[in-house]
Amino acid sequence: MKRSIVGCLLCLSLFGTQAVYASGLHYTAIGDSLAAGQTPNREIGTGYADMIAMAIQPEVYSKELAVPGYTVDQVIKQVESDAGKRVIRSADLITISAGANDLLPLIQNDPSRGILTFNAITTAFALNGIREDYAVLLDKVEELNPDANVYVMGYYFPYPHVFDQHKPAVLEQLNMLNSIIKQEAGSAGAVFVPVADRFGTDAVDYLPNPGDVHPGPAGYLEMANAFLDVYATGSPEIPKSVLDQLPEPVTLAELREAAATKQEVQLEPAEEEVVVIEGCTKEEITEGRLKS
Repeated sequence: MKRSIVGCLLCLSLFGTQAVYASGLHYTAIGDSLAAGQTPNREIGTGYADMIAMAIQPEVYSKELAVPGYTVDQVIKQVESDAGKRVIRSADLITISAGANDLLPLIQNDPSRGILTFNAITTAFALNGIREDYAVLLDKVEELNPDANVYVMGYYFPYPHVFDQHKPAVLEQLNMLNSIIKQEAGSAGAVFVPVADRFGTDAVDYLPNPGDVHPGPAGYLEMANAFLDVYATGSPEIPKSVLDQLPEPVTLAELREAAATKQEVQLEPAEEEVVVIEGCTKEEITEGRLKS
C-alpha cells in the first residue's frame, strides 16, 4: 500500500537579503526529489525551490507536486491529477525538475571502489524516452496554464567522488540529458536553467555523500542562484550566509507524524511510500515557521 502523506516544510524568511520581486505571485515547484529538497541523508531539507521562495517571496508557494523518486512519466500523472490541475492552474511561476530518475538508475555507482558502469544502449533508449515524455509534460502544463512562466531546471554531474577516468562517459550522458531538456523546454516556450557549470565534475562540497546523488544546502544554493541569474538577471544572489541559518532537515518519520496529527493521511493502492510536501503562504515564508 502507498501512504500519501501531506505536510508543509521549511517556509523560510529571507534572512535579511533583498527580495527580487514577486507581488501577488503564486509559485509552485514540481518534479522529483530535487524539487522536494531531499538531502544526501534521505531527509527533506531546504532545497533550491525553498531558496527561490526565500528570494522572490511569493504570495503563495507550493511544492505539493514534488515527489522524490518520480520519473517524467510519473510527474505527468501528478500534473494530470485533480490536485495537480488545481496547483498548475493557480500558478504564475512554475519550476520543473524531472528526468534524472529515468536515467540515473541505469548507472551503477560503486562508492567503495570509486567506479561507474552503465550500458550505452539502455541509456540511449532511456534518453529517447525522456525526450518524448518531456514534450508531453510541457504540453500538459501549457494546456492547463498557458499564462504561467515555466522554468525547467537542468542537472549537475552527481558523481564527484569517483575516479576521474570514470567521469567522462557518464558526463556525456548527463550532457545529453541536459541538451534534451533544454531543447524540449525551448520548443515549448519554457526557459531552461543550466546548473552543470556551477557544479563541475569535482563538487564534493556540494555533494558530500559518495553514495547519494542529492546535494547538500550549498549545492541547492547554487541551483537557486542559477535560477535567479536567469529569472532576474543582474539581481543579487542569495548570499552563502543563509547556509548558517537554515532549519534542520525533517525526517520522513517526522513528516508522517505531522501528517497524522492533521488527519490528512490517505491510503491508496501502490508499492511505495510517497511523501508529498506542500508549500506555504507569503506570511509563513516571511515568518519562517513550519505550517501546522
